[in-house]
Amino acid sequence: MRAATILSLLASIGPISGTVLPLTRRQQTNPKPIVLTENGVVFEVEVQVNNQTFYLIPDTGSSDVWIPVSDFQCVDPETARDIPQEECRFGRTYTVAPSTECVANQTFGVKYGDGIAVGKVAYADVTLNGITMPHQKIGLVERTNDVFDGIGSGVLGLGFRPLTSAHPGTELDNTTLLANRAPYDPVFVAMYKKGLVQPWYSFAFERPPKNATSGPGGWLGLGELPPVAYEDDWAVKPIEVTEGLPDELTGGKREVTLMTLTVDGVSWGSASNGARTTNSTPFQAVVDTGNHLNLVPVEIAEAVNAAFDPPGVFSEDLAVYVVDCNVSTPAFGITLDGRTFWHQRREDLVYRDAEEGFCYSSVAPTGEGSGLSLNFLGDAFLRNVVSVYDFGKNEMRFATRPSDAQAGSNPTVPMSRAGVSFTPPWLLVISAGALAYFL
Repeated sequence: MRAATILSLLASIGPISGTVLPLTRRQQTNPKPIVLTENGVVFEVEVQVNNQTFYLIPDTGSSDVWIPVSDFQCVDPETARDIPQEECRFGRTYTVAPSTECVANQTFGVKYGDGIAVGKVAYADVTLNGITMPHQKIGLVERTNDVFDGIGSGVLGLGFRPLTSAHPGTELDNTTLLANRAPYDPVFVAMYKKGLVQPWYSFAFERPPKNATSGPGGWLGLGELPPVAYEDDWAVKPIEVTEGLPDELTGGKREVTLMTLTVDGVSWGSASNGARTTNSTPFQAVVDTGNHLNLVPVEIAEAVNAAFDPPGVFSEDLAVYVVDCNVSTPAFGITLDGRTFWHQRREDLVYRDAEEGFCYSSVAPTGEGSGLSLNFLGDAFLRNVVSVYDFGKNEMRFATRPSDAQAGSNPTVPMSRAGVSFTPPWLLVISAGALAYFL
């Protein structure tokens, strides 16, 4: 289990700049359905790279599109020894054509928690939601210790330019993957600069159907909202400079690197007597679609997990609270811009590791590693909202999905009085198999 994506930060970062062209008409299938796999903790979206189709993890916490090449080397994550390729359990791999154009004197190298992927930087036509960005820089991974499970083939990074993972030179030292970058425009940034999309995208994430481990996972919209019901009362939060990042990772610059906002407060309630507690001390958190957990300050995590019945027990090895699979869960809500977004209790607060046979809480303490200490709002939070990530206005927006507000609370919890918008029903898209890639 890994909290991925965010420990990829750089020493030398450049602003998102360049000419933004007027919006143009284009052929598209937008919004696009998302596939949900691995007991509801992994989301994937279909992406075409030079007309080869892959399922990639859409990730607001990183910025590269990367896929493994057909002859990539799988590496044991514990021993660092080369192992048979099938043990990395990727889905489709990328067939490199003789005409492939690689970027001269650059190397691709990214670190995701404990995972590492390295290879070449190349140009390719990348199609997402039917919209094609020609000559886009991507990572062609030749060596990795990431482990998937048959469907997933890499990552669709949707973050900012400073998080891209091209490095100058032809040799990489794994200890320097967080620094010495050669930033470039990520695929979505390149799309809106070229006038192919509006400068914002949106998500609506789903939960797996009852007793299912995979199924329709929601929607990704590029410059369009997902076709789901939501309350038209938006919480608006500016995207902030992430405080507390070491100078060696940021070059001492105060620039936006992550989808970071300030959480106004957290509320929770006892599973037994319905009492409510609110901690109104603000804290920064990164909104991260590549992380299925909510990571909050330790005092909040301890109090929330103590409200489970029976209480969750923290595992130092796993960095999560292990809970009884039949536990009674408390109410849990995140407050942003004066609106509290309540989680569905059972569905959002308890995850089951089917392979290992135990359950754990989705509320965990602040993530630490590589000299960083960061809080996260992950998919456990994002299932309850329609979320918008706006590069043009430098803000994120969140609207409650009304059925979630009802299911995740009780009659004592206030709900928005705003009207409810509704658009056409779900398009069912189910992918065969399951992807084991904890983020």
